[in-house]
Amino acid sequence: MIAIRRYLSGLAGAGILIGTAYLSYNVALGMYYNYFLWPKEKAEEHYIIPTRWQDLTFLVGFWATSLLLLYLSFLLIRFALKRRTAG
Repeated sequence: MIAIRRYLSGLAGAGILIGTAYLSYNVALGMYYNYFLWPKEKAEEHYIIPTRWQDLTFLVGFWATSLLLLYLSFLLIRFALKRRTAG
C-alpha cells in the first residue's frame, strides 16, 4: 500500500514540478520582455507605457503561488524517494 502512495506521490510531484517550471519560465521571459527589453527600445521613441498596479499584483501573486507549488512538489518527490526505516 505504501508503495502505491510513494509511486503516486512521485508522479504527482514530478507533474507539478514540470508544469510549474514551464509556467515560471514563460512568465519570467514575459517579464524580461515587458519590463526590461521593450521599455529600452521604446525609450528611443520617447514613449514608455507605465507599469500598472494590477500587473505588479498579479506578478507577486503568481510568484508566491509558484514558490508554494515548487515546495509542494519537493515534498512529494522527497516522500517518494525517502528510504524506508525499519520499525
